[in-house]
Order: sequence, then structure tokens, then C-alpha cells
Amino acid sequence: MLRINLLPREVLERRRYEGWYRWVAILAVGLILIFLGIYVLLMLEASSKAAQLQSVEESATQVKATAASLAIFENKEQELVKRQQVAVTALIGRVNMGELANEISLVLPDEVWLDALTINESTGIVMTANTPRSASESMDVAYKSVAKTLVRINELPDVIDVWLATAANGTWGKWAVSPTVTGGNAPLPVDVVTFQATGKVVAPGPSAATPAAAPAASAPAPAASTAAPNSGSTQ
Repeated sequence: MLRINLLPREVLERRRYEGWYRWVAILAVGLILIFLGIYVLLMLEASSKAAQLQSVEESATQVKATAASLAIFENKEQELVKRQQVAVTALIGRVNMGELANEISLVLPDEVWLDALTINESTGIVMTANTPRSASESMDVAYKSVAKTLVRINELPDVIDVWLATAANGTWGKWAVSPTVTGGNAPLPVDVVTFQATGKVVAPGPSAATPAAAPAASAPAPAASTAAPNSGSTQ
């Protein structure tokens, strides 16, 4: 059987493409759904990143607030470091009076004792001492003890220019002896050579341990021997 299509050619072309419209629509709808899915995913990711950014900003704000509250402790620490540097510088420039007095007491001859010892960084050392003198000894024997004292003190590293100021024969009686000796507790005079010696205290020089960043601070002027914090006195 032979079929003859009598439709015009324009109609035939139109019907040929009508079958494609459905597939084109399906493809368009699919592409739109894909784009919508991608858009939704991107929006969710952006929301998540925005939430993370907000959380980080809040944490940064809290950290800044904490740092601001702790800044006072940092300032106190810096102030403490500066004070420590000043104290170290001041101590390096001071003479240890207790140690110097102990060294003087160690080098004194056995037969010499002190009535008074004054040490001051400005005025130096003033020492009043005694050494026994007996009638059986000539005068130069007692004075040898005086000279020995001056030599030993002058050999100390913190003392220079030790000189004998005065020396004279005398008696010393400042302790009470047994009642069987003098019939009571009255002091028993002893023949002595009483002498006074003077010297200068060596000021410590600059030390490598001095902090370089320490602010300049003037050391307090030494006062009287017994009242100054950097002086010592022994009676």
C-alpha cells in the first residue's frame, strides 16, 4: 500500500521538531534544578563560613578584653624589672659594711682589741683600738702590734690609705675582775697603748653585671656612721 503525504512542507518541518520540544523542556528544567541545588549549597556554605567568622570575631573580642584586663600586670612587671635593675645597680655600687667589718675583725692581731669602729663610704674608717703594754716590755714591743694592725688592715682589698692618727700610753679598765683580786667588782686598770687609725673605703668599680638598660639613679648620700644605711659602727 503506498502512502502519499499531502501536507505542506512547512507543516512537515514543524511536526518534525515538535518531538524535540519536550526533551528541550526537560533539559531546561534539569539545568534549572542543578543551578538551584548549587545555589542552595553555596548559600549554606556561606552561612556556615559567616557563622565561623562571627565566632572567631567574638573570640578575638574576648581575647582583647582579657588582654586589656591583664595589661596592668604587664605594666607592673615592667615597673618591677626597672626597680630591680635600679636596685642591682645601687647594690653593685655599695660596699658591704658588714663583710668589711668582719674582715677587719679577722685580721686584727690577737693582742689587739677595739674600743670603737666606724665605717662610712664617704668619711672612711675610724678605728680606736688597744694593745697591752707591761712594765717588762719596752715601748717598741707594744707599738709593733700597732704597726702590725695597720699593715694587715691596709692589705684588705676594700681599704686603702691606712694611717696612724694617734697613739699614746695609757690604762684601760672597763671590766670587773674577781672580788678576790681587788676586794670587789671594781675594774682593774691595764697598761695599754691606745691608738686611733684611719683609712679610706674603696668604692666598687663598674661591673659587667650592671644591667645596660637600667635607668640612671643617684645613690643616696651616706649619712653619719651609725645612722646611715651604708655605714657600720662597732662599739
